[in-house]
Amino acid sequence: MTKVDKYIVFSILNVVLSATMMFKTVLNFYFFVLIISIICIITNKLINKNIIKIKDGDKKYFFGVVFPLIVNCFFLINYFTGMNPKKETYCFKSKIAVVGGRNSHQKGKTTYIYLSGDAYKYSYMTRSFFIDYKKMWGNNQIIYTFERGIFGLKVRKDYKFVYSESCPDNY
Repeated sequence: MTKVDKYIVFSILNVVLSATMMFKTVLNFYFFVLIISIICIITNKLINKNIIKIKDGDKKYFFGVVFPLIVNCFFLINYFTGMNPKKETYCFKSKIAVVGGRNSHQKGKTTYIYLSGDAYKYSYMTRSFFIDYKKMWGNNQIIYTFERGIFGLKVRKDYKFVYSESCPDNY
């Protein structure tokens, strides 16, 4: 397997792991970006001082493939070691999204939801769903099932959309 083949295979693996495991972990988006940035800067300085040894020219491969794979494996281990499931119920609302340019506008519902009480305000992936909007249609409440992984991070294991008369239209 050539270096380009490895780059392609591991890049696809990183995308799949990110879309499945990392996005199911409850994270403050801004805190996550800050931590990853700090780790990248520290790792880069350690590589430049030859404390972490990599081959010449492999710095792009390391930061493009190996480092994201290490981060994804961290989330993978946390996900599969989750225990003590707990259910949380929230009323939700989805908004209309406007997409397009100056001359072309399209409006439509999104699968990004806003939870009552501003729950998980900065955890965008906890409130995003890559599903057909029809699964959410007519419902106003979501029931999450969360577990804690071995690294202490909360993981969304399951969710279910339901209709509840106790949820107000405008919360």
